[in-house]
Amino acid sequence: MRVGVWMPNAMPFGLERGFFLDWVRLADEAGFDTLSTLDRPNYDMWDPIVSLAAAAAATERIRLATTTLPLPNRNEVLVAKQAAVIDRLSGGRLSLGVSLGSRPDDYQVYGATLEHRVTRFRRQVARIRQVWAEARQSDREHGVLGPPPVQDPGPPIWIGALSERARQRAVELADGFIFGGAARPSTIGPAVASMRPQVAERGKTDFSFNAVAYVAIGGQREFAEAVAHHERYYPVLPVPVEQAIHHGPIDKIKDVVAEYAACGLDLLVLMPEVRSLRQLELLSEHVLPEYRH
Repeated sequence: MRVGVWMPNAMPFGLERGFFLDWVRLADEAGFDTLSTLDRPNYDMWDPIVSLAAAAAATERIRLATTTLPLPNRNEVLVAKQAAVIDRLSGGRLSLGVSLGSRPDDYQVYGATLEHRVTRFRRQVARIRQVWAEARQSDREHGVLGPPPVQDPGPPIWIGALSERARQRAVELADGFIFGGAARPSTIGPAVASMRPQVAERGKTDFSFNAVAYVAIGGQREFAEAVAHHERYYPVLPVPVEQAIHHGPIDKIKDVVAEYAACGLDLLVLMPEVRSLRQLELLSEHVLPEYRH
């Protein structure tokens, strides 16, 4: 299993340029596999696409990902163009994680509707791939809708979801699946085991299984800060905060990561909810050495 980390753009209050750039550069230099961002449009977080573009320009080797970007409330052609630009800026390091999104307010702020979102989502995934493919027809004399991404046929598209039906949709449409922060190893392991044969039947040899996990390394002070960030982001908590955030000393977090690794995941993105570079340093010193590839 590879280990990644998220960006602090979802903890926006007081976030400054210098800290953001220090964070993504440290993640890159420390050896984390992936740098990711989630998305909540009706919030003051830094836009995920813009933030990834900044990270692409400030890093050299770390992969970049959206984990995830709700798609039916957005224009898929614009998403395809933005993703291709990030892929070019990064030299082919982007994975595009998408989802349906479940918050009505995140649709309303974009003037979108929740109606028929599954049908729309299917068409959008196909359209993004079409835009990337047709963009390769551009030449010196003729410009077309694009640009094309570096990766061929394009960045891997991952789908994040919760239900069994949504997992089947991911097997059908995507190049990978993402388990959200509410999922636990006890449910992830059986889900991965059940999905692998379905993926194999479709001949998807590069299909990846990915997950995200909230963490807070330290004692009560660090956990209190993490809770404040978490409750600010989630006005209605999907699961109780004690369950949502893995917290405690670094040795406890190491054990948690090992539990995720035992599930057969390809990538675990850790999401420190304490805005301190020391969180990254502890993870790079004590967790990464066992998962470097």
